[in-house]
Amino acid sequence: MKRYTRNIEQKKELIFSAFTELANEVGYERLTTRNIAKRAGISIGTVYHHFKEGKAAIAAGLFERNLERQMEYLKADIRSQITQHLELHREYKELYRAFDQAIYAREDIFRSIRQRRDDAVSEALNGSEVSVGTFMRINATVDAIVHRHLFIEPMFETDGELVEYLVAITEAAYRYGG
Repeated sequence: MKRYTRNIEQKKELIFSAFTELANEVGYERLTTRNIAKRAGISIGTVYHHFKEGKAAIAAGLFERNLERQMEYLKADIRSQITQHLELHREYKELYRAFDQAIYAREDIFRSIRQRRDDAVSEALNGSEVSVGTFMRINATVDAIVHRHLFIEPMFETDGELVEYLVAITEAAYRYGG
């Protein structure tokens, strides 16, 4: 079913939704730009018009949008940040797996997004005792453990146990300078 719209943001949203649905259904490896266009109800030319690098660029755009949302929970306490991180990854497990695959395949596309993320973190931490470097190392550690727990093999019986573990190591890292 074709969905006609002239609004650029609406078209991008259709593309992002189709990408997310297909990543959850078939995974990133089997996902094609043609499938995304078909699911979105738009032409493949329109997809490439907005995302010249195809599925990797779509993943990057969606990754950046999700990072903007994640920046909001930097204001929360550590336990809430970790819990939200875990819940997002559990709810969108295949999407986060797709992000990882896209980053590994096309790191060049994600480089500028990482820089904008680092700048946003720096701004959010302005005036904090925590350095950007320490925060980024801790965040990467939490992310790696969450991915291991969800994507490879559960490390704990419950998510609550995982959150307690991550809170403990995060607090220790902050206390001892990361």
